[in-house]
Amino acid sequence: MRRARTYPWTRTRQFSADDAVAGAIVGAITGAAIATGAVVPYERREPLREYIVRESRPSYHYDEEVVVGRELPPGAYESYEVPEEYVPRGHHYTVVNDRPVIFHSETRRIIHVYE
Repeated sequence: MRRARTYPWTRTRQFSADDAVAGAIVGAITGAAIATGAVVPYERREPLREYIVRESRPSYHYDEEVVVGRELPPGAYESYEVPEEYVPRGHHYTVVNDRPVIFHSETRRIIHVYE
């Protein structure tokens, strides 16, 4: 008598556990990319900086150190959407302590700081 073969994707519990693990891995990779500033591709960094300088936005004072990974607090600064030709939609920039800062618009987490 032959046994019916079972496939991993037919077992709901196993699939859910695998899906959670895959989600965690993707989240970790995305988090690492954001933490290192890799969201702004190397070849787009200088053109984006030039774009921000041309826009001539005001600089805002911030007492804390402005670093990648830090969350910008809500406050008295204005942010501007970064055109999609530089980074994926959902990223904004502002100028803090005379330095252009790129951050994710929903989390306000800094992904790149220009020197």
